[in-house]
Amino acid sequence: MKIAIVSDIHGNYWALSMVLKDIEKQKPDLIINLGDSLYGPLKPDDTFKLIQLYNIISISGNQDRVIIENLSNDSNNKTLQYVINDLDDNAINWLKTLPNAQLIEKIIYAFHGTPDSDTTYLLEDLHNGYRLVNDESKIEEYLKGIDTKIIVCGHSHTNRLIQTANRLIINPGSVGLQAYDDDLPIYHKIESYNNLAQYCLIDIVGIDINVKQISIEYDYKKAVNCAIENNRLDWAKWLKYGKV
Repeated sequence: MKIAIVSDIHGNYWALSMVLKDIEKQKPDLIINLGDSLYGPLKPDDTFKLIQLYNIISISGNQDRVIIENLSNDSNNKTLQYVINDLDDNAINWLKTLPNAQLIEKIIYAFHGTPDSDTTYLLEDLHNGYRLVNDESKIEEYLKGIDTKIIVCGHSHTNRLIQTANRLIINPGSVGLQAYDDDLPIYHKIESYNNLAQYCLIDIVGIDINVKQISIEYDYKKAVNCAIENNRLDWAKWLKYGKV
């Protein structure tokens, strides 16, 4: 079985288009999307329509949840309001149906952050704004009660492959946003130092599991210009340089 994993698209239609064209060449059996699909000052509704075209199995992320929670509010967050205004009813209804986690083909357990939280990093420990990798005991604490050998997660926009005594844990990185900063749980930066769209490919042959972390060039300038038009100069910088 061959499975493509994407995550953290953030409405970046141009990045997702190129990633899906590359995925088509790989001819996977499944495409799994780990959430945070539509939020951002880019092309949320066009991104939704593209996801629908490819019959992608999708999980809810924290930003997907935020969209749904604020549908009836006049949000002070102009980017959130832009996203809500751009999405049609089909996109909104789709977001409402997304599961927080899903067991796929009895071999892969998929979620956005951790199984119980879409805002917690599974693999990253934050210390004074720097990213350290959680030790194995902490990771296994988050995964208590889950017995699959393959775990896929997103949220940190950081491509990682962690092998523990019990399992293989994969974060494919971000399709659509290569850097950001956040105040929670403490102030920290996520930076990839590039403007490439990222995804991964898992190839399972018998007991062998092969993983490819793939980075794809796309016309990031279109995304940068769209962010500028929507008054998000921070996003423009993140998209262009992969730095905060």
